[in-house]
Amino acid sequence: MDFPSCVSFTITNACNLRCKMCGQWSEEGYIQNHKEHLQQEMEISVWKRLIDELVENKVYSLLLRGGEVFLHPGIIELLEYIHSKGLYTSIDTNGTCLEKYLKDIVRIGKIHLTFSIDGPEEVHDYVREIKGSFKKLKENILSLNELEKESPNQISKSIAFTISPYSIKGLGDMPEIARSLGIDSITLVPYYYITNQMGKEYEKALKDDFNVQAYSWHGFHHEDSGIDFDVFKNEYLKFMDNLKEIKNFPYMGSGRNGFSLEDYRLWFHDTAALAGTFKCMNVEKFIDIQPNGNVNFCTDFPDAVIGNALENSIREIWNGEKAKKFRDYRREKLLPVCIRCGAKYMSEVGDKL
Repeated sequence: MDFPSCVSFTITNACNLRCKMCGQWSEEGYIQNHKEHLQQEMEISVWKRLIDELVENKVYSLLLRGGEVFLHPGIIELLEYIHSKGLYTSIDTNGTCLEKYLKDIVRIGKIHLTFSIDGPEEVHDYVREIKGSFKKLKENILSLNELEKESPNQISKSIAFTISPYSIKGLGDMPEIARSLGIDSITLVPYYYITNQMGKEYEKALKDDFNVQAYSWHGFHHEDSGIDFDVFKNEYLKFMDNLKEIKNFPYMGSGRNGFSLEDYRLWFHDTAALAGTFKCMNVEKFIDIQPNGNVNFCTDFPDAVIGNALENSIREIWNGEKAKKFRDYRREKLLPVCIRCGAKYMSEVGDKL
């Protein structure tokens, strides 16, 4: 394929929350400790030019992510332009900044919202480190539901729950939370943890093979998962028992079944073991474009830049030498962080719908 079939725009790295498990804004987060990245955001005109290129190449869906997407000052202008070009938009959001945009979201339509939720109010606010974040999120979702009743446009919604030592006790309650919000789909994603040894090996590999200075792994630095597997198992079984009509969407794992309990055990308790798939299909069909225009195959570890959208078209970058070199490398080898990276499943989501 000479053009990616899946594309994400990371339109901003700014965020209003400070989630404990976040690679960008946690204590060691790579944006938290490099705030100069916040000043490097492309103009709306550039994003529009990239959208035009997607349409020209028959890519008709797009993921918008951050940071927090709804902190971008041009978000509605961008959504309107995307809609005018016939694209379907998926947006990852923490849901707390939606209030002033709810009417526009329903008016524009053709939007899927994935809300990051970490459990009941007490657990969620603890993870997000902002008191009242769950209340605001819930108010916004329920208001959106009400607005939809008066509109022909229905906004698709789902929940993403990050399994972490901070949120684990809220897992079993997630189906009931989904029901209370009128949402019928939940995705479970185990949080990333990169040991110092893994991080240093990753740095060396990128330096030696690509002359790249890696920095992103610091945001996911933990020497172990912090997960008591027996606690997780009990919560997971409670979650599964409580699902009933709620869909457990298998974001990670092979095929349509997602991670097994054994996959989770390996992920949380065997740092050196590969849980899930070796392949990263992103190098075959996915790119992410960062706020400063840098293009990469991995949204969560964006160190290996294959080009910049301010300088070249997506097609030129996708077929360029840097992309080819990284693609060939990743087909044969795992980078150390790939063992604990879930972003490699992003390009496969459509296949599971």
